[in-house]
Amino acid sequence: MVGNGSGVSGTPVVVVLGMHRSGTSLCANMLAAMGADMAETPGVTPSNRRGHWERQFVVEINDRIFALYDRGWFSSGHLLAMPEHYLDDPRVAALRRDAAAWLRPRLHGAQILGLKDPRVARLLPFWQSVFAEAGVAPRYVLCLRAPAQVIRSVTARDDLPAAHAEYRWLLYNAAAVQGIDSAPVCIVPYEDWFTRAEETAERLAAHAGLPTPAARLPASVIDPSLRHDATAAARPMARRLHRMILRCVEVNRFGSDLRAFGAQLAGFEDQVQPLLTEMEVLRASVTEQARVIGDLNSLVHQLRPAQAA
Repeated sequence: MVGNGSGVSGTPVVVVLGMHRSGTSLCANMLAAMGADMAETPGVTPSNRRGHWERQFVVEINDRIFALYDRGWFSSGHLLAMPEHYLDDPRVAALRRDAAAWLRPRLHGAQILGLKDPRVARLLPFWQSVFAEAGVAPRYVLCLRAPAQVIRSVTARDDLPAAHAEYRWLLYNAAAVQGIDSAPVCIVPYEDWFTRAEETAERLAAHAGLPTPAARLPASVIDPSLRHDATAAARPMARRLHRMILRCVEVNRFGSDLRAFGAQLAGFEDQVQPLLTEMEVLRASVTEQARVIGDLNSLVHQLRPAQAA
């Protein structure tokens, strides 16, 4: 595993992590409102009216890495772990050099620099190698939302099976725990923005190295309509991981028991990997067979008029 970055000296960069629909955009928006340089544009979309607050370069780098191994968000391959030695792939090494070269000149501005893309959690070893090459000290922020709420939100937005959404929640949060390891981390529970916004904003600002925000600032960023209740409970493994991470909020570090549980989840991922790989091969085979049948049917329709003549 690449080091967690705690030993890297240099300019700090705030790295916002978390599963999709866990408040990463809200957190990045809050950091921007407090004075951090989070993105070139807010990136407003129909599914995120206040913006994603993502840097296009970071998004494109992640897109390119996932595309190399068919791990895109809407691909069933996204459930698969990255190849064991993907960091040694010359194509990935070239992207690391590009990312470090992009990052270096942005480290000396007047503002605290930040980056956010939920998928960074899945590619944290890659980005940690970028930070090390650029001489960056990452300050990690983990946005945490109850798994049942994330499942509801992801299935509604992306029409994914609930089981897939829940497994992705586990993968993203376990990857963040493993990658951050014992380094300092500001854990931001999603519900805290609606129940203790000022306190949460102050914790976040202090961790990022930003001035204490004005008391009225959080209310200008938070949309109360984004708070929803889940209609169904998640499975015990996800609920346990959620509880264990919540217990670390006050200490700003992951406990040894949580890190051990994260390692167990990684072992579980390794165990199910062969099954998921076989399922992906089967899915590809069925898709190819469907394509061939479609081509044959099209050919039959084309030949029928000629036979009738």
